[in-house]
Amino acid sequence: MNGIALLFKFMTRLPIGFEPKFDSDSLGKSMKFFPIVGMVMGLILLAFFWALSYVIYSPMVMVVTLVIIEVILTGGLHLDGLADTFDGIFSYRSKQKMLDIMKDSRLGTNGGLVLILYFILKVALIYELDMIAGIPSGIVLLLTPAIARLNSVINCASAPYARATGMGKTFVDNTDGFGVVVATILTLIFSGIVCYVFFIPLTILIIIPVVMLLGFIFAKLMTRKIGGVTGDTLGAVVELSEVLVLFLLYIGAMLLV
Repeated sequence: MNGIALLFKFMTRLPIGFEPKFDSDSLGKSMKFFPIVGMVMGLILLAFFWALSYVIYSPMVMVVTLVIIEVILTGGLHLDGLADTFDGIFSYRSKQKMLDIMKDSRLGTNGGLVLILYFILKVALIYELDMIAGIPSGIVLLLTPAIARLNSVINCASAPYARATGMGKTFVDNTDGFGVVVATILTLIFSGIVCYVFFIPLTILIIIPVVMLLGFIFAKLMTRKIGGVTGDTLGAVVELSEVLVLFLLYIGAMLLV
């Protein structure tokens, strides 16, 4: 329980009501429960959707508002990792230079560009899923955070840590195949319940193994580029996976229309 509390403390800005005792091993071993963080975030976003639906009637305004709330819930932690990763990888330098660039707190051109494209694509996909498939934005954002965080667990288990030290190292060192199995089962159960409750075809769950496969490929790509994963790439894969889930949902919706 202390490990899960630490996970919420470090991965979100949610108040947990008490100060958990810091223990790196406990925090690292809790990585298999990372999808639970996404589940809680999804439920909070759904609650905001229901509450705001009484005052916000524009689907586009609702989508933008929910995306902003999601950023607030994480404090932009994973977005920072996304920007740093793209700054480093697309510098086309040596492995060490890429790692140095990723560690630099300054935002580069590639990082700024990917954030702009990320938000444009994310908002557009959520809006279109509402308009075309009739899946309200609150329901979409109930599903995506948990599935996206599953890929972070896969990355921890599939690649070494690229640096000698770092906060992400404790997650990589303490996550293995069993952790991936636990995270996958939790994600499948939650996603299945959401589909059942909101009358969404269970066939959409086929996107989960597709997302997992691409997450594994991302881990191997990072290993080839920089010698493994880092805290930044673990954050990047969360954000990239969210957009990937939305994109696959959109393709599925278009095929059914």
